[in-house]
Amino acid sequence: MRLMSELEEGLAHRIYDYEGTLADLVVVNDATINLEASNRAPLISDIDRVVGVGMGAVPPSRSRHLMACVNRGVLVEEMSESRLRDSQDWTAGDVLVRWLYGSPLTGPIQSSWQVTGVTGQDFVRSARLSHMGEHVANVLAVFVDECSLFEERPAITIGADSHVSAEEYRIVPLAQRPEMEASRTPAADLLVNVLKAVEESVDNPREHALETVVDPLGANLQSLRSPLVRSGLLTMARSAELMSATRMTYRELWGFLTRALVGDAPSRMPREHLGEFVMANQPSGLGAEEDFERMRILSALRFNQSIFGAGERSAAPDGSMRDPVLKLLIPVDPVSDAVPGSNPDAPGEGWATRISDAFGVHASDGTPLQSLLDSAAEDGPLHAVVTDFDRRLDDAFCQLLQSPHLKDEKRLEATGWYGAYLTRLYAVSHGICAFRREVDLLIRTWVQSPHLPDDLKSPLRTLIRPKRNPTESGSSLLPLFDSRTEPITGRTATPKLAVRVREPELSTNRQGQGEQVLLVIGTDGTTMSRVSLDFPLIREALACVDDHIGVTDLIDVTAPRLERVRASRLLSSHLHGAEFCLADGDSEVQITQRYRKES
Repeated sequence: MRLMSELEEGLAHRIYDYEGTLADLVVVNDATINLEASNRAPLISDIDRVVGVGMGAVPPSRSRHLMACVNRGVLVEEMSESRLRDSQDWTAGDVLVRWLYGSPLTGPIQSSWQVTGVTGQDFVRSARLSHMGEHVANVLAVFVDECSLFEERPAITIGADSHVSAEEYRIVPLAQRPEMEASRTPAADLLVNVLKAVEESVDNPREHALETVVDPLGANLQSLRSPLVRSGLLTMARSAELMSATRMTYRELWGFLTRALVGDAPSRMPREHLGEFVMANQPSGLGAEEDFERMRILSALRFNQSIFGAGERSAAPDGSMRDPVLKLLIPVDPVSDAVPGSNPDAPGEGWATRISDAFGVHASDGTPLQSLLDSAAEDGPLHAVVTDFDRRLDDAFCQLLQSPHLKDEKRLEATGWYGAYLTRLYAVSHGICAFRREVDLLIRTWVQSPHLPDDLKSPLRTLIRPKRNPTESGSSLLPLFDSRTEPITGRTATPKLAVRVREPELSTNRQGQGEQVLLVIGTDGTTMSRVSLDFPLIREALACVDDHIGVTDLIDVTAPRLERVRASRLLSSHLHGAEFCLADGDSEVQITQRYRKES
């Protein structure tokens, strides 16, 4: 195809017009660029221009195609302008923007333009655009933010008339991720190709002199050659998405892979200085303390440290959350939630005991790293991730502890740092994130919708409807006249008028919600409220044990939602048939009989 007009080089342009043999192509490269400040709906205008509005000079036999790259913010702005027009004034651009935005075309619509024949899934849809009943164009929309780059690609078939059929989008449970076919995962496919390109650009990458040069970059390449280690690394990123209820774009994915390969080096030094940095921090052999400090500096480039912003220190420094990749990854740092146990493959069980046990070995019996390797299966991810760099770091740590003049404060600090390093190395290779149990339960909730997982039903009921006295078969009371609808628990200092809350009926709904799951709360078959069932709410629910309500550091996130759920129970339309009582001290006095709604 030939570009129809010359454009200034070096600048991004909104529109590119191409001339083809049988048809022309209009590409809206960046819909955020507005060429005319007076035009408040440029995308609608672009669509109208292509389908024929204002195209008087173009022969009608010459067909045109439109390909537009649009973010959701643009759709919001265009919709605000479209809402100012009556339906009889809608153009092709109006109805297509409304369809893409998700605004239902219902009610007394008088537009001559219609979108019909919609097929597909949430992430890809096709439709037919017609004018006064006459077919004008086929429309295909791909919603790239609906699917995670870390999940398998759904199979899609597009017919000659743009009619699309697609598999349902799936979220793979954590326990099944190591067996995923990597070639069907966009992120894994990109990582494999990046590793291939990097190794081809390095002279004899498999013959690096690791015995003489301590090379964390070569160690990263060596570790990531293992499919098990790659799976663990990508599972960490996927867990970060689920915890934050976001999805990485390709820009963030590239940032994540860059950190996995070279740490934060691109932000600290020019590319040509990276090799000099590695050589300048080689252990000198002049002292155990100095050698260990140099190894710590180099460890910042090791992927198990760099993806969490950790390096010379045990945790990421202040300000790291401004980095878009670290903002996602720091909350899943396994050091913040090292659960005791010895089963790294079961999401519901602990895994960190082997690491603490490794530091209990006597110096004459081996090193922490060797003890950890001895406790792991030889064909497992830990043996695949460990390289000569890790062994040299392990040796430097042991030499430091054997120094006769090492102060206790320095010994404890070094042990804490190296313990965090081994924890991350072990966890990342197995794909173990912080709060793995909660993340796994979030996935199972999505997979099993509309049914709740059995191990989540009781905690959620306790969180929404805590009993006044959990040790007895007591009732749950909501105060009628308090400023907040916090359930009455324990003894009341003053008498309070309250309503008894019956046990709620819980179900979920994810239809048309992408990866989001809605918790549906009802009573006697009537839906009382809906609330997003995400990671914070699940974590808060799992803090509830044996009908005792718990609390976590996410209470500020979940409290407003729980407030709305409980307040919905006090709506006048939901109080018919309710039981009222007076809570005074430890006692409850029923002050009314149960009233029924009059027919």
